Amino acid sequence: MRITNDTEELLELILEPYGSDHWLLPGETFMVWSVDTGGGRPWSGTAHAYEPFEVEQRPGSVTVHTNGNLGCVTDLDGNEIDCAHRRPGGPGTG
Repeated sequence: MRITNDTEELLELILEPYGSDHWLLPGETFMVWSVDTGGGRPWSGTAHAYEPFEVEQRPGSVTVHTNGNLGCVTDLDGNEIDCAHRRPGGPGTG
């Protein structure tokens, strides 16, 4: 799933169930990945069967809940984006 910051401010992306935060610059796009390694069983924890994501959007923040066995955030080239990436105040302040 692509998440693009189309505002003029930093956008917080929270990845659940991990609680990791990743901050996008204006105009920047990240990818959120959810992988089910359970051998074909349905996605769990969503309102509709087989949905890999649930999304909640608020001013300045987007929360994506991944519903596979593994979730991560990458740039468009597939490079993983670490938790606290561009967090205002730096890592350890959230």
